[in-house]
Amino acid sequence: MGVIDKNTAVLKCPQCQVIETLTALEKGSVYGSAGWGTFSTSKHFDVVTNDRGPAGPEITTAKCKQCNCSAVVENR
Repeated sequence: MGVIDKNTAVLKCPQCQVIETLTALEKGSVYGSAGWGTFSTSKHFDVVTNDRGPAGPEITTAKCKQCNCSAVVENR
C-alpha cells in the first residue's frame, strides 16, 4: 500500500503571522483507495475539518492557539 493522493492546507494567523502546512493522505494502491486519513496534527492551530467523502477531508475553520484569532485557510 502506498499513497494515492493528498490534500494540503496552508494555515496563517493574520495577527501572529504563524504559518503552518498540514496534509491528509489517501492510502491505497493502483487498484483502489483504502480511504483518507485525517490532517496531520497542528502545533499552532485548533482545526475543524469536514469529510468530503472521495474528495478527502477539508479544513473548514482554524483558530490560533496563541491569540485565538481565526486563521486564513488555503485548501490546495
